Amino acid sequence: MTAADDTSLLHGGDPSADLSSFRQALGQFATGVTVVAADGETGPFAVTANSFQSVSLEPPLVLWSLRRQSSKIASFLQADHFAVNVLAASQTELAGHFARSGGDKFAACEWTRGLHGVPLLAGVAAHFECAKVAEHDGGDHVVFIGKVERYACFDRSGLIFAQGRYALAISHPGRPSDLQIDGHPRDDFFLPLLARAYAYLAGAFSEHHSAEGVTTAESRVLAFLATGSGASAEAIAARTFLGENTVQDALAKLIAGGHVAPRPPGALVITESGLALLGRITARARAFEAEKLADLPPEDVAATRRVLRELAARGGG
Repeated sequence: MTAADDTSLLHGGDPSADLSSFRQALGQFATGVTVVAADGETGPFAVTANSFQSVSLEPPLVLWSLRRQSSKIASFLQADHFAVNVLAASQTELAGHFARSGGDKFAACEWTRGLHGVPLLAGVAAHFECAKVAEHDGGDHVVFIGKVERYACFDRSGLIFAQGRYALAISHPGRPSDLQIDGHPRDDFFLPLLARAYAYLAGAFSEHHSAEGVTTAESRVLAFLATGSGASAEAIAARTFLGENTVQDALAKLIAGGHVAPRPPGALVITESGLALLGRITARARAFEAEKLADLPPEDVAATRRVLRELAARGGG
């Protein structure tokens, strides 16, 4: 079966024809999230990056890349050393903090200096203190190669970025037959059960978003603006746990479709067309939910809703 024959195909073809769609396809590959930091003549500086990866164990080499248009590119080109801070699952706000431009980023977080003064953030999953050994042309990016001089790994789960949003790393549930193990200790833990249920339901509902001509990210942006109209793109990214690039891409399509309208300075509002689209998606969601929950006791469903609402409220959701 070719890609064109697959009914789940969202888009494809020449990457230069639609860069935002190409970026969405790249987002199907999950990565970790890091804050790469260095020290300069005017003090420490850093950027959020998910391009980090291992290159070699002997010698211990790693790489990451930065857009040539970044305001920090000149500083990193001048730096001889840098630190890669691998963010923990609880550090989504820190990821957004260092992704934004302007202000003294280090004044609002806890950190220490490592080798050659590189900034090491507190609470991370791991950090790598590196000497820069090479720079390579990467098109609209510069690729930096570093030799790890010292590292530290902590007992914390790492933050994941996939399909345009932050995610958690949890064990794959495996095939249905693999789940019938009596007394498996994981089966009684809340988070893995919740994640497995979400994976099942979210995957089954994706076709409804596609039927309305929107992605999951676009739907989440519309839902947020329905109650938080007038928010900035930055605020939407922070509250929906979508990456800023994903939010910008979603907003571009929603604005082009007349579903969202910009309001200076930097505010965004949902339009009547957007409310109508969200209403259709919501109707599909209610019908989908009723179908999936039809054979469950109503009192159990109600109790589950109360638990989820309470947990969401504790997390600020």
